[in-house]
Amino acid sequence: MKIAFLGDIALVGQYDKKTNPDVSSQIAYLKKLLAQYDFVAANLESPLTDKTASFVCKSMHLRSEKENITVLKELGVDAVTLANNHILDFGRKGLEDTIDALETAGIGWYGVNGKTLLLEMDEKICLSGFCCYSANGAGYTSAGRKEGINTLTLENVMSQVENDKKAGAVSVVSIHWGLEHTNYPAYEHIKLAEKIAQINQTVIHGHHPHIVQGIQQKDNGSVISYSLGNAVFDAVTSLNKKFRVEMNEQNRKALVLEVEIKDGRIAGYSYKGFYIGSNGIESLNIGREIELISKQIEEISDIAGYEKMRMEQYKKVIQSKFGKHDMKWLMSRMNYYSIGAYITGRLRYTKYKKEAEKFING
Repeated sequence: MKIAFLGDIALVGQYDKKTNPDVSSQIAYLKKLLAQYDFVAANLESPLTDKTASFVCKSMHLRSEKENITVLKELGVDAVTLANNHILDFGRKGLEDTIDALETAGIGWYGVNGKTLLLEMDEKICLSGFCCYSANGAGYTSAGRKEGINTLTLENVMSQVENDKKAGAVSVVSIHWGLEHTNYPAYEHIKLAEKIAQINQTVIHGHHPHIVQGIQQKDNGSVISYSLGNAVFDAVTSLNKKFRVEMNEQNRKALVLEVEIKDGRIAGYSYKGFYIGSNGIESLNIGREIELISKQIEEISDIAGYEKMRMEQYKKVIQSKFGKHDMKWLMSRMNYYSIGAYITGRLRYTKYKKEAEKFING
């Protein structure tokens, strides 16, 4: 059984049928590429909802019209994780609308409200999804809150993978984590991935950075992909129309991760690159770049130096995308959404630091 994994999907801009009736031609290459697989899973970031107003504090909200569910069907996507930082951008109603659209279209979903997805086709596979506090989402589940995005904690993810092993299922763990705009995952996420991979034959399907990161295969066959980049994505505009985030060259590079599962084991993996162009998706030879990034992740000897490299890349991209964060920039951000996002972000960062310590030492 061959499964294809995709990174972030937001059906906006050139991939929104309302503004671009020719979406089919834009996705033709990717559709053809995915047709060879038995199952396709992706991360859906844009809620499929008619709701256009939101009180959720975010600097940037994602949403897409319900009719765009046909884009997922045309691509051949069989299931999506909803455990990400945008799926509740339009509140509980936005999430409910999305689930309704997916179920009507016959597309599986997992990663919210405690839901997993068990496949019993040629192989037994359990798909689960978690969102890390580092992604600064809204509506995380907790001991007193069972509905919302499944929270990435050491206890939650380890328990899930242990249960998969007891059930005789290969684990597929989709994780929304990390820092955007860097090719290198956080050190604590590398350590967490290693812990997860040791328990069971596991595929870690990573996303959120909107840029490709490395891939590792452990001795027991487990495959770790830290970020597959964007899959179907375009520039986004804030609700108040004052800010627009464009795609840069790194945001346009993406991967399809292919994993073969045979006789209850991971038999192998490979990947194919593609490029999100202004006129649609096309092929991209990205092998050498992924090899180099993966080698750097595998051979970390200086943790502080590695983290410094990550942050320097992040800061460089942020400045090129948004300019210098001077007083003028600060005043332009003084609104309900940005101030609220900053406050909630600091609270989630505190929670994240506690979890990150467990990822390394727990």
